[in-house]
Amino acid sequence: MKKIIIIGGKGNGTLALSTISDINKEKKEWEILGFLNDRETEPIMGYPVLGKVEHDVIKKYLTDPNVFFFYALISVKLNFKFLSKLHNLCIPLERFATLIHPTVIMAENVKIGHGTIVMAQSCISAYSVIGNFAQLLPQTFLGTQATLEDYCYMAPKSYVGAYSTLHEGAYMGPNSAIIEFKSMGKWSLAGMGSIIIKDVPEYTKVVGNPSRVIGKVE
Repeated sequence: MKKIIIIGGKGNGTLALSTISDINKEKKEWEILGFLNDRETEPIMGYPVLGKVEHDVIKKYLTDPNVFFFYALISVKLNFKFLSKLHNLCIPLERFATLIHPTVIMAENVKIGHGTIVMAQSCISAYSVIGNFAQLLPQTFLGTQATLEDYCYMAPKSYVGAYSTLHEGAYMGPNSAIIEFKSMGKWSLAGMGSIIIKDVPEYTKVVGNPSRVIGKVE
């Protein structure tokens, strides 16, 4: 089996752990070594904390080509501020695991990058493209030829219409939707239940049905 270390903890880290566990129920694919976490020292969900989120801790695991990592420290509160920490770890892109829950419905011609997770009961339509370090939580939907660039985050039951694009770091809140042929700019944010019917500029917050601008992402 391949080995995996989850970078994070309670929250997105334990969601990733749950997805890995469900994958292993279908086929024993991953040996879970534990977590890296800056705050916790006690085991998380029964798995050890191996150390802090630092390159000096990680580099010893990079010598084993069978060890992969999942970076779970992506948060709407941190937005683009988490990128420096991720890049400072100096982990080769190909060493980040891509995790697809066994209940996901996905066309064969979908492209997905490294370090991305697609959680339970999501649906990815034909010719969609998903970049690196994207997080698609349970019951998300991508229409035909939809595009998610790197670091995008789709909360549960969010919907991206056909031919629409979420640019780098765009965030869609729970039960939000963007109609066909529209886009969300870099690091923009759509609040819970938002219905997007026109393009959202980069670094912009929108809420409502139909959505309206309420501020900027700082």
